[in-house]
Amino acid sequence: MVSTTPDQPDEATMNAIRQRLIETGDWDRIQKLLRAQLEESGWADDLKDLAKEKARAQETPSLEGVVKAITESAQGMVGEGVRRDVMQEIEGILDREVDQA
Repeated sequence: MVSTTPDQPDEATMNAIRQRLIETGDWDRIQKLLRAQLEESGWADDLKDLAKEKARAQETPSLEGVVKAITESAQGMVGEGVRRDVMQEIEGILDREVDQA
């Protein structure tokens, strides 16, 4: 069973929200916004550089090993501006959906 906190909805709620976002096309819009902002901020290039560095450090490079090595760092490398903008977009969409319900 997945534990949740008051600020974190359960898995069924998250799945329902995700499904609604997909149905309305908002999921794709959010992904496009995120990709564009990550690209503009240089995150993608920085991540590629980090992946190359981690691959070179492995005796026998593997995709799985590189992914494990960069996952935590990649999440931390996302800039606050990108996080803020994407969260504002999501909040706006959810507010609109609640108002329509």
